Amino acid sequence: MERVIEFITQEWSPEYLTFIMNRKKFRLPTSEFPQEAKDYIASHLFDPTSQFVGSIVLKAGKLDYSTITLERIKGNEPIQLSTYQVVETEYVRYNYGTYTLNVQRNGFIVYCAPTGQGKTYFALSNIVSLSKQCDTLLYINLELSVDDIHNRCIKMGIQIPPNVYVSPFEQVSLIEAWGRNMGKIIIIVDNIDNLVGGGNDPFGEQLEYIKRLDRWLKDNNHHALVLTQLVKDSNMALFGKDGYINPSLNTNILSGVKQLSYLSRTVLMTAYSDELSTYDYKILKMGSAYYD
Repeated sequence: MERVIEFITQEWSPEYLTFIMNRKKFRLPTSEFPQEAKDYIASHLFDPTSQFVGSIVLKAGKLDYSTITLERIKGNEPIQLSTYQVVETEYVRYNYGTYTLNVQRNGFIVYCAPTGQGKTYFALSNIVSLSKQCDTLLYINLELSVDDIHNRCIKMGIQIPPNVYVSPFEQVSLIEAWGRNMGKIIIIVDNIDNLVGGGNDPFGEQLEYIKRLDRWLKDNNHHALVLTQLVKDSNMALFGKDGYINPSLNTNILSGVKQLSYLSRTVLMTAYSDELSTYDYKILKMGSAYYD
């Protein structure tokens, strides 16, 4: 039985190519490669910021190195600032409460709420509008199954657009590879809190994910909506005496790594108020966003 494995390198040298698949690191010795692949790698030794997208066939449990294919991915080469042509800033529109909010496209925004209080609903309620503002919408389901997402759309009366795709991509390298020919992309990450590991650095995976995703979005003028929860703190007063979200709250209440708020264009929050018997909304970080 044969299987084609597609990958994007994480590191490379004349001796090895390294990639991650299913959270495991694989190291391919270039000494096993055909001469054509060796020459291709050697031709890019002076492009240290580059990486490669490739494939290799798995036969009877062993990698067939004679089948390896490689293609260079443009890296983060320094740009000569004096000759750089500035790209006009574009915005993505969101329905937020009773308002339409415009947020900068090239990057990501964060939407936070207590557990079970509307994060996925917000994402799905905007899915039709978002799909019209891009060529491809990718829903990264780190929490719900494909069946759950599909059924929720049906229950909400949403006619699922044909350019919406769902995948549990846990590595940004897979997003990059898949999205190479998908045009202008908007991504929904539901829910970033699920990228937490064990050991001494439980948030290391989440940090690397969000840093690499942010760089890819900004370099390619793509956009992402990242869903996250609030810090689990029973002493945190979400609401004031008037029933509205406490005006003193800021991005420190986000669960996960600090870079979620540092790198995000805008941070939105919602929570259900028992006092008001409805949801209340608050912008924790406005950034360059603006209301219509």
